[in-house]
Amino acid sequence: MNCTEIRELLSPYYDGELPSDTLVTVAKHARGCASCAEALAGYGRLSKSFSAAPVGAVSENVWAKIVDELDRPSEIREKSKVLAPSATAETGRFRLSRATFQRLAIAASMLIVFGLSVWLRRQDSMTDMHDGHAAEFVATMDHYLEILPENPDQAEQFLLDKYDGKVVALEQAIRLVGYRPKVADGLPEGYTLASTSVLKMPCCTCVKAVCKRTDGSTLVLFEHEDKKADWFGTRPTSMAMCGDENCCLVDLGSSIAATWQAGTRSVTAVGARDQTEVASLVNWFKKT
Repeated sequence: MNCTEIRELLSPYYDGELPSDTLVTVAKHARGCASCAEALAGYGRLSKSFSAAPVGAVSENVWAKIVDELDRPSEIREKSKVLAPSATAETGRFRLSRATFQRLAIAASMLIVFGLSVWLRRQDSMTDMHDGHAAEFVATMDHYLEILPENPDQAEQFLLDKYDGKVVALEQAIRLVGYRPKVADGLPEGYTLASTSVLKMPCCTCVKAVCKRTDGSTLVLFEHEDKKADWFGTRPTSMAMCGDENCCLVDLGSSIAATWQAGTRSVTAVGARDQTEVASLVNWFKKT
């Protein structure tokens, strides 16, 4: 595809509305074309602007207005009548006339039907959005995984831009996510913490830790709330015991990814060398 064709697909690509093969094609083109990559980033900035825009509140007297409109014909017909209160001296209670009951019933029915239709549209929209964002998320992670081995800094910036990420100190990360990340208590021997960031990913707000081995290679740890390992699309996966935890292992070609339960959250390691390395990480975080 040329740039003109790609530009027409950027909006549905950003919204996750393209089939998986087209998603991959657009992602690969954007990686090698600075102009299209900038146009794609523009959709992200536009989305953030809309998300930040205030939403108007529903008027508190909307019910009164509906009843008033329903009462209007009766007011016209009875303009010349003198209305007497339907009250009894004994009880002091007022009786609602049949006409008033009918008006209230009609108004209530209108609100119920309106509310139900809004709820159904919202559920359909949320389902479509979830499916679309899931495909878009997988394509995003696929792009990230292709960049990571050769250019970790570029891969880092890509996710930061995509998911409104911030590189922060550990103490600031704790304030932003409301819990203490596992890496805050240190890393095993042979690893150093290069950076921590907080990302607003589709699954949840994640803490991402970029770790460096003594040979300079990169291992990335995501701590997140969801327990599903559906970040990696159709890549080959298997379940295995890593230390004392059952892990989902994903084949990334030259490395593996692994997801395991760590307390009430999950940890996903990207760029692990083998199952042995994953087991050592699992045991370390369990110990700390």
